[in-house]
Amino acid sequence: MMKLVRKSRDLAVRGKKARQYDAFSRRYRMQDLKEYAALAARHVEDGGSVLDIATGPGYFCIELARMGRFRVTGLDISEDLVEIARANARQAGVDVDFVQGTASVLGFPDETFDLAFCSWAMKNFMDPAQVLSETFRVLKPGGSALIVDLSHEATRQQWNQYAASRRLQGMTALAMGMAFRIQRSGAYSRTQLEALIERSPFRIHDIQNWGINVCVRLFKNRDAR
Repeated sequence: MMKLVRKSRDLAVRGKKARQYDAFSRRYRMQDLKEYAALAARHVEDGGSVLDIATGPGYFCIELARMGRFRVTGLDISEDLVEIARANARQAGVDVDFVQGTASVLGFPDETFDLAFCSWAMKNFMDPAQVLSETFRVLKPGGSALIVDLSHEATRQQWNQYAASRRLQGMTALAMGMAFRIQRSGAYSRTQLEALIERSPFRIHDIQNWGINVCVRLFKNRDAR
């Protein structure tokens, strides 16, 4: 189903589903998002500018803003999620700029950011190769992009290990296991991700398996234009 919908448009979360997604993220994904923020912080210098593409309710941005003097911007296609993210940042007492926009046409000047980050969203984009091209454009020379996404090749054993590490039990574990299988069906394999990168301006990349996820780092050479 996910593959069919994304052929016509980028997937977005709005209305009641946006509020549910926020509550779900707070309850079940905060450990993931804190780990992602810690990973991103290792790849950008203090004071650097970071763009979170498809930020959702903004928790990655909030956690990253707590870790250093980063200039953090979160972008999402959903107006509802942008408003939720702004409210979450105010409540957390951190300075993050949340904007509404599409990942395939980023509304930022060339060479704006030191790091671009995107988690669990590549599978939602109608044209992920175009998203990579736009990401390349807005990165400064020497900047990099970090993508963490569910792997199509994630195994049931890896999911069980993840569920155990998050202490998921009972009906919660059952429901999230079902959601995992649905999300995995629309996710990209390592080979598919490499093919997408080949269609983008990025020429240097590194791909690593990370539990149920695949972690991709893309580099923009300092002499790239």
